[in-house]
Order: sequence, then C-alpha cells, then structure tokens
Amino acid sequence: MAFMRPDYDPDEIPHDSERQVYIALRDQLPNDYIVLHSYPWLRPDREGILREGEADFVVLHRDHGMLVLEVKGGELRYHHGHWERSHTTYWKPITDPFMQARKSMHYLVDRIESDSKGDVLRDDFTYGYAVVFPHDQYDGLEPPGSDPVIIITRREMPNISESIQSAMAKWPARDQLMSTHKWNRFTSAILPEFKMYRPIATSAEMLMEKIQEMTDEQLDVLRGIYDDNDRVYVTGVAGSGKTQIALERAVRLAESGLSTLFVCFNENLAEHLEARFKVSTYHVACGDRLKIRHFHRLAREMIIDASIAWKRPEESVAREKFFIEDVPSMVEQAAYLLIDEDRDVQFDAIVMDEAQDFHSRWWEVLQNTLLKSAEKGKFYAFGDPVQQLWQWASHEPPIDLPTRFRLRRNCRNSRWIAKTSLRLADTEAEMFRRSPKGGKPQIDLVPSRAAMKGAVMATVKRLMERESLSPSQIALIGPRAKGNGSLANLKEIEGVALTDSIKSWEAGNGILVTTSRSFKGMETDVVVVYDLDDVSKVFTKIDLYVACTRARSHVHFLVSGKELVQVIRDAIANVQLELQ
Repeated sequence: MAFMRPDYDPDEIPHDSERQVYIALRDQLPNDYIVLHSYPWLRPDREGILREGEADFVVLHRDHGMLVLEVKGGELRYHHGHWERSHTTYWKPITDPFMQARKSMHYLVDRIESDSKGDVLRDDFTYGYAVVFPHDQYDGLEPPGSDPVIIITRREMPNISESIQSAMAKWPARDQLMSTHKWNRFTSAILPEFKMYRPIATSAEMLMEKIQEMTDEQLDVLRGIYDDNDRVYVTGVAGSGKTQIALERAVRLAESGLSTLFVCFNENLAEHLEARFKVSTYHVACGDRLKIRHFHRLAREMIIDASIAWKRPEESVAREKFFIEDVPSMVEQAAYLLIDEDRDVQFDAIVMDEAQDFHSRWWEVLQNTLLKSAEKGKFYAFGDPVQQLWQWASHEPPIDLPTRFRLRRNCRNSRWIAKTSLRLADTEAEMFRRSPKGGKPQIDLVPSRAAMKGAVMATVKRLMERESLSPSQIALIGPRAKGNGSLANLKEIEGVALTDSIKSWEAGNGILVTTSRSFKGMETDVVVVYDLDDVSKVFTKIDLYVACTRARSHVHFLVSGKELVQVIRDAIANVQLELQ
C-alpha cells in the first residue's frame, strides 16, 4: 500500500474520477511509493503576476523518480486540434490535459532544484507525466504531445501499478541511483515542513502587558502604607518592580508640592529614569520639585557648586576610599557653605533606590544633611539585600525607618527567567498566579574563549532576523566592560553598531554591551550573557543573578567554562521539572 499524502477517507474526494484513481494508487502501489493528491502550485509569469495550478497526483519513488498524473473524467474527445468535454447538447473546450500535466511537472522540477539549494538537480532523477482517464477508453490515433504509454484508461485501472511503472520507465533515466541524502532533500523540497512559530518579539509585547498589570497591583498595596507612614524601608526580590514603584512614589511626592530627591547608586539607571521622566506627562505637574540623581553625581555637583576641589583618584582602590571616606565629609561641608549663601540644597522628601549598595556614611549624609527634617522627614528606601554587590555597603539601613514591607512576588520576569535566576542565586521569591511562563532559557557551550565573539554574533543575528527583535530590545551583558572582553574589537553585528551608551541604545542606535553592575536596576526584553567562564570575585553568582533578572522575556547564556555551564544547565533542568 502506497504512502498517501493527504491520507484521508476517499469519500471526502468530491470528484469520482480522482476518487477512483486515489483508491487504485493507494491499494496497488507498494509501500516504497509516495503519492501526493491535489498538489497545488503557484508561480509568477513573465510579468510577475502569480499564476496558480494543481497536479492531481504526484507519484514519487526513490529509484524510479517522479511521475505527474492529470486525471480527466467525463466524456472527452480531441477534435480539430482541441480537447473538448460533452455537456449534454454541446461540446465545451477544455485545457489540454497533457499540457496541464507537463506544466505541473516542470514546476515541480524547478522547485526541487531551487528548494534543495542545488543538492538535487534535474539530471539526478527521472521525471515525466501521464494522463489518467478512469471512466473511458479510446480508439483512433493518440493526440499530438501524447504517447500510448502515458495514457492510462479504464482498461488499465485494475493494473494501474504496472502502468505507472511503465510510464516512469519510458522517460529519460538518470545516470545514478539517488543517495539517501539526495532523496531526503528531494522529498523535503516537495513536502517542506512549514512550521509557524511565535517570535520572541511578539511574546515580549504580550509579556509587557502582563508585567504592567502586576506592577500596578504592587503599587496599589504600597500606596496604602504610604498614606500612614513617612519613613518606610521596602525590600523586594529582583523583578518585584522596586525601581518603578520608587519612582512613582517620588513623582507623587513632588506632585503634592514637596521638593523631592530620587537617588540611586547606578549612574546608568539614574540617567535612564531622568530622561524618561523629562518626556513624561508628570514632568509638568512636578515642575522643578523632583531631582533624579545617582549619589556620586549628586555629590560631585554639590561639591563643585560650593567651589570645593573635586579630585577623584584614577586608581580603583584609592577611588573607592575617596567616595567612602572623603566624599561624605565634602558633601556635608558643601551643604553648609551653600546654605550660608541661601542656596536651597535640602529636600522635603528623599526616595532611595538600590539601597543595598549604599555605604552607611551616604545614608547619614542623605538624612542628616540633605533632608530638611533629619529624623522625621519623609524617607523611603527600596532595596534587595540579595543583590548587594559591594562588601562595604550597609546590609541594613543605619537610620531609623520603622515601617518595613517586603515585596515577595516577581512581576517583571517570565516564570522561566525568574525561577532560573532564583536557582542560580539560591534564594526564594513568589510569583503571581497569572505570571506568563515565557520561553525556556537557552544555553550554549562555546568551545573556547576565542570562539566567543563568533557565538555572540550568531546569537544576535538570530535574535534580530528570526525573532524580529530590534537593537533596543537586546542587551549583551558580560563580566567585564566591552573593551576588556571578547567583543573589544567588534564594532557592529549585521550592520548594527555596538554601544556602551544607554542613551544611544534606548534611541535605537545600537545594541548595548554592558555589565551586570552597570545595568543593575534596568531591564530589557532579551539579555545575552556572554564571556562566561567561571564565577569569581570579579563576576560572582550575584552578578550572574542580576544579569539574568534584567531580561523580561528571554535570556541566552554563552558559556565557555564547563563547570559553570553544568551549574546553569542543572538550574534550568530543575525549573523544567517544576514547571511541568
């Protein structure tokens, strides 16, 4: 019995002539034949207009080749150079069935050559056509363009298998048998696998709607706490919406008429939030009452305004000591000098984000120097102790914040990303019941560090072309800055520039290359974590956790270290068991 495509009940075939041929081919041909029924085709003519056609049957065999069958039922005749069909009282012209079969055959041959990318050429297989008249027999001479061996009538129907083999044998034979590879390419060209998939870009759009809904719920809960409490410390897992909630609180305070400082640790985060705020509708309502700064910029501006020398050391250890020991005292001095000049440098309210990265002296300066009412003024701090990246940072607020609240539910990442991140950091968090599952994180073992650049290029190309992502939806996060990693000498990928500028990236002018510490507090649809070899003092498990949780929709790990790749694979495997 032949392998039929489509394989359905012959009673579903509306025309009796094709129904009879379908049954005969199915039942008489052996199982090494493939038979396609009602095979449609579409191709442009010389003017580029699409013309449609259809092969009633296509018979395929690895050794015998391809035979296209045109089936004609009813009472027919070839009369005065034209084919005609009887319509009770008159004869109506019809298309030459042999020409129809020939056109379909040439279309299929062209398609096989084209779609197999040249792996199968027309000289590699036998091909031909025949016409089947299942209801009729004929007498007289065969019409031009035909031959008795390619005419199958009612008489041959009981032995159609022999007629098919005879017709195939009459057409020019190929020189050699088709190899397994060529046969696979041959059949896949005619029967391609057409699979619809949802690109990450579409999933990211749907995910973003869910994220906003869940973040709004977090906001509603905290608004009730704000109404009765002026000094609050909010902790939350990565992805709990802390930054958005903190900014919303700062905006509401400024709208109510209070001079408000929003301060964070990450320079890129502050610039991103400031730029977003300036183009928002809230900017008019807040006026100049809201200032958004990262702590180091805030300190530098005050110190320079007070005409105090700003001498930041270049060496990393000395620079760290400068910001921890010298800058707080300099800010205090600058504030007193500016206040003496009647300069307004204090605030009615302070909102702090990334609180886990602030040194205890910075806390003290913010409260005791920059807050108008030091111990009673409005002070709201948001942080995640799990994301603490600096050993010198204060694990607990060194100032009095009596009201405590913890955001336990992730509302930024897909379930796959959130749970994988938690496994990597060995911590816990809850999810909203309706949190979208998202796609499984991908991980590639890159054979060597030297091969990493090529792996990044291939991954980004796929994300942009196959997954329809724009450059501003992709961030490349590595353990080191771009100039010190595998992408140091790479300027672009697929014509898109690589940039370490948040502003250029957000404007759609390149793909961002950054580190987890520089991108902390921010987010994007897709993160590619590259140059991974092992965790160390430079790139800790917390850095890996932070990098992973920056992705809302999809994360892709490129790892050259075999031990680390196994750690990530184990985390993904455990999450897969949990999500089943």
